[in-house]
Amino acid sequence: MNKYVRAAALLCALALANGAGAQTPKAYENAANNAMEAHDYYAAMQYFGKVLEMEPNRPDVSYRYADAARQFGAYGQAEAYFQKTLDSEQKDKYPDAAFMLASVKKYLGKYDEAIRLYRRFTAVAPMNSPLRKQAEEDIEQCLWAMERISNRDRSILIERMPDGTPNTEQADFGAFALGDTLYYSSFRDINWGDKHYPPRPIVQIMEAPPAAEALPVGWNDPVRHTAHMALSADGRVMVFNKCDYKEEADISCELYFSQKQGNTWATPVKLPETINVPGYTATQPNVRMAADGYYELYYVSDCPGGAGGLDIWQVRFSETGSFAKPENLKALNTAGNEVTPFYHEADKTLFFSTKGRPTIGGYDIYKSVWEDNKWQEPEHLDVPLNSSFDDLYFVLQGDDTVYFTSNRESSTFLAADACCYDIFKGNYLPIDLKTISFAHPYDEALAGVVFTLSEVADDPNLRTRFSGEKNEADFSISRQKKYMVIGQKEFYTPDTVYFSTHTLPKDRHFVEKLYLTPEIALAVKTFHEWTKEPLNGVQVRLYETPGLVADEKFTGAEDNETRMQVGGRRMFTIIAEKEGFISDTAIVTAEELRAIAAGDTLTRNLFLSPASMSAYLPITLYFDNDQPDPRTWATDTRQSYEQTVSRYMTRREKFIATYTANLKGEDKEQAAEQLGRFFDEEVNDGFVKLEVFAGNLELFLKGGSRIEIMVKSFASPLASSAYNLALTQRRIASVRNYFRKFQNGILGQYISNGQLKVSTLPLGESKASPGVSDDARDKRRSVYSIEASRERRAEILEVRLFNN
Repeated sequence: MNKYVRAAALLCALALANGAGAQTPKAYENAANNAMEAHDYYAAMQYFGKVLEMEPNRPDVSYRYADAARQFGAYGQAEAYFQKTLDSEQKDKYPDAAFMLASVKKYLGKYDEAIRLYRRFTAVAPMNSPLRKQAEEDIEQCLWAMERISNRDRSILIERMPDGTPNTEQADFGAFALGDTLYYSSFRDINWGDKHYPPRPIVQIMEAPPAAEALPVGWNDPVRHTAHMALSADGRVMVFNKCDYKEEADISCELYFSQKQGNTWATPVKLPETINVPGYTATQPNVRMAADGYYELYYVSDCPGGAGGLDIWQVRFSETGSFAKPENLKALNTAGNEVTPFYHEADKTLFFSTKGRPTIGGYDIYKSVWEDNKWQEPEHLDVPLNSSFDDLYFVLQGDDTVYFTSNRESSTFLAADACCYDIFKGNYLPIDLKTISFAHPYDEALAGVVFTLSEVADDPNLRTRFSGEKNEADFSISRQKKYMVIGQKEFYTPDTVYFSTHTLPKDRHFVEKLYLTPEIALAVKTFHEWTKEPLNGVQVRLYETPGLVADEKFTGAEDNETRMQVGGRRMFTIIAEKEGFISDTAIVTAEELRAIAAGDTLTRNLFLSPASMSAYLPITLYFDNDQPDPRTWATDTRQSYEQTVSRYMTRREKFIATYTANLKGEDKEQAAEQLGRFFDEEVNDGFVKLEVFAGNLELFLKGGSRIEIMVKSFASPLASSAYNLALTQRRIASVRNYFRKFQNGILGQYISNGQLKVSTLPLGESKASPGVSDDARDKRRSVYSIEASRERRAEILEVRLFNN
């Protein structure tokens, strides 16, 4: 134990010297000042209290009594006497009193009051005052603490362990269980050979079998503190502390090592000076077994080479006690204190307490996971494991039992509402997992699924549940694990989800949704349109969105059929192409796909005619409002139609939501369905026809023919006729750019040499249909309606073919 966890001062001044010099206020005040210098804050409180009994109107003594109480941990007394100082007529002599009272209220969890006092202090404190900066940081910590307290972990039940065993009026700390026996450290023996008067208490390691009195272990040192017993998982090595008083109350510790020999422990050996650095403390060991047969020791020291204050260090060692060079855990340590490390092997997590990171009061418990060959950013544990007081010595045993030490309000108080550290036990409640299965992509409940749960690590303990007629199943799972769930069903592609229980939902209930894709085969058969005979060697493509080929296959040279998997697609277009033939297309809707049972086959027959360009016409191409290149009078654009229509299709849901926003019931459903079909069938189909048309142009151009494509363009009446004339010219330019860029520019050479020509006749608003809204304030009708959307188009109406 050491001064930073303030257990050493518990009994150092239980008996005041009968003659503290003389029974005068001055003598008691001198004794109190000496006790403060020796860090014996409990004795200082007693002496300052004697002064106040004799001279109650001494705000200077009230202030120093409050400061002694604060440093001893008697926060209630500190709060009362700092307040008394602030209420006195001499309060201006103590400019730091508001800061001190705020810090005490922060420890007591009175965050609102603390913030008001911190702000009161910063309003008058000098700008360069270190306490002003600390007050500003503490305000942020109070706000953070208030948020953390609202996120209470309801998955754990915590109780203070019973009086007597293990908790007493003195400090009891650092507990862990070995089988049914509890081991811990306790200030309960007096070193009667102590030259100090009165003799001071020493720490001893206690052993508490079930239903029996706790007794000191046989290898305690009778004249030195013996504490912090740390065992390896295989029970073969032990590391512990021996400590000595430095002054009145401060303690300095050294680490000792012992090896199991039969049923006894070998004589303890002090660790080398690379660990027990002379003049510094080395304390609070924790031992883990490494995978290579070595051990790793985590311990705490204030030796040089750290980040500041007390740091956590790590060192590898062998069973025979050969220690490597210690390493500072720089990723976890701060300029403040990091103490009481504990490594939980099952989930590679190091728990520790700190004051160097945001806390909700005193020391708070954090954890860091060893992952990707490094320590991850430490995470703060929720209330109730953390409190506004000191919370230390966290130990997780198994998956659900916790021991830790705290001086929170339910602890035993020896005197003056301070002291002592008591041992608490927590049990995590079961965590529930509900797995739910759906059919992708329609998110419909899917029954009859087998769910398999396992840990992500090699886990032979697979657990399965069958959902039966429902689409869900329930599991009980553990904390601090990484899990994998697989959902399986015949004729469906399995789905897998991964999740971690390192962070829990407030209600302890995990819900994981799995989406299984039905296995649906598409069989495309191709035929000659005129003879109805099978047509072999046809290229078949699937398009889900404009310009995006979802799948592509060929029928064989001696076969007119190809197959693809289409389960999981919402809708798609099939295009069948063969040189010298006019392509054929077919649209498969979402409704058709939903009607096909998993494992079944959907068949489509496509018929290709010998090539004739006019067979593709007319082709209608639709545009988003004021596209391409909005808000410009330019008559040309660098965009191609493929770019504009791809963006237009992504706004499908925006158009539907805006247009139907003020509709209800059946009217809303019908309007949404109509506008959805416009995008899926008219906008998408127009681009598909353009792709097929462009693909067949090269057949004629390679033969030397000249082709002139006649394009007309239209606009909705929302803008002026002059603006719309420029807009229609940009739209025709985008169609021309499409042909120039088609399939990496295979038609560009024909445009450049004049063999392929796009002739235009922009029409502007003058050709818009009557009744289409031109009201800019009513964008629902003038922009998002089907009527307005159909006006924003370009049409390929004629193809002129000139053969050489």
